[in-house]
Amino acid sequence: MSSPLALAAVTATLCDLLNNGLINNDLSHVGSFSVTALPPDRIETGNTEVNRLNLFLYQVTPNPGWRNEGLPSHSALDPRARLSNPPLALDLHYLLTAYGAADWTAEILLGYAMELLHDARVLTRQNIRDALSPDNPINVKLIPADAQGRLAIDLAEQIEQIKIIPHYLSADELSRMWTAMQARYRPTMAYQVSTVLIQGKRSTRSALPVIHRGKNDHGVDAQPKLKAPSPLSPTISLFGIEPFEPEKPAIRLAAELGDTLVLKGALFEGDAITAEFRNPLLKTPNHLPINPDATVDTVHITLPISPDDEDSWPAGPYTVSLRIERAGKLTRQTNEWPFSLAPRLLPTPHIAGPLDNAQLTVEVSPKIWPGQRIDVFLGGAPLKLETIDGKTALMVLPLKDVVPIEEAIPVVVRVDGVDSQLIRDRSADPPQFDPQQCVRWPL
Repeated sequence: MSSPLALAAVTATLCDLLNNGLINNDLSHVGSFSVTALPPDRIETGNTEVNRLNLFLYQVTPNPGWRNEGLPSHSALDPRARLSNPPLALDLHYLLTAYGAADWTAEILLGYAMELLHDARVLTRQNIRDALSPDNPINVKLIPADAQGRLAIDLAEQIEQIKIIPHYLSADELSRMWTAMQARYRPTMAYQVSTVLIQGKRSTRSALPVIHRGKNDHGVDAQPKLKAPSPLSPTISLFGIEPFEPEKPAIRLAAELGDTLVLKGALFEGDAITAEFRNPLLKTPNHLPINPDATVDTVHITLPISPDDEDSWPAGPYTVSLRIERAGKLTRQTNEWPFSLAPRLLPTPHIAGPLDNAQLTVEVSPKIWPGQRIDVFLGGAPLKLETIDGKTALMVLPLKDVVPIEEAIPVVVRVDGVDSQLIRDRSADPPQFDPQQCVRWPL
């Protein structure tokens, strides 16, 4: 998601796109010109008027497709503790106005500008990076980073594509708008730029998993029909992999290094079958052979556990697919199925230091990579983590406003949205938190 600098980033990228496009069209016969982003009442007109294209952000409206995404929620027990950070989705409305020092110059500039925006249709990630990279010192200097270190170029990483849509205003709308701006009217075209997403990065409180469903973990009895439902067979697409349905409650919700993945599908027949694992941090996929006990519909893949492999297996979201090769046949690639690789706490975390300056030490496997989104929770409360410069397995976090208790406190490390597994054995009755992932505060 992008930062509050996104509005300025969009304006700067549009101006850069127009300026480069006009230069490439060689308008030397028009004379010198500029592309600005000023309020119309601040632009000189009349005898001193110069050739200019001006882009003015005159209105910001909520995006109708994202406006029901929700509002930031807070804990009822602690109003300072945020539970969610939903995005603020905006549509930006611009006036593109042409000014000219001679006859027809304004019309020529506006025509070329409209053609450029019509051909562009969207602001690509590369457009944004080109306009806001350090190689473009003018825009970067005008839009400095904020106090949290967020940059305007973060706009290139938002999930939603930014579209440029022409908006044809009536003569009455244009008249009322220019009257309100108290500026002299010039040839104008309106555009809507959609969608810009602004989302905070504040730590949110994470609830602990439920390990009891009522007294004796009995849960709720419900049977809407007298006849029990018939068992359903899983749907399997051609050469596809379906997620393994665990029959034993001891199966964890996320994999760890050293675990064995079970992939179920159809037509897993070949001379050589290789599993491909993809992660956003990996430049090329990781490849692993399947275990020898493979059948035509089920394969097992054991994830590496050697410390030497940690540098190539970051924790976080993955997809896995199978590459099936047969002699004399085309190589087949199955569809990809997602799974999560969770961090593992090694060894037991511990707290040391005086009460007013205590620190929590946590070691994880695999190592944390630079750029990964890391959250650490002590008993569900978020802890502030300093910036990580290189790959590391050790984290030391200061404990502020945390009250010590005598019982074991669970520690959760979240890496790119994947939590460490607090419950190791779900077959226990009742389930218990893993002692290795709990910490005691020496009093």
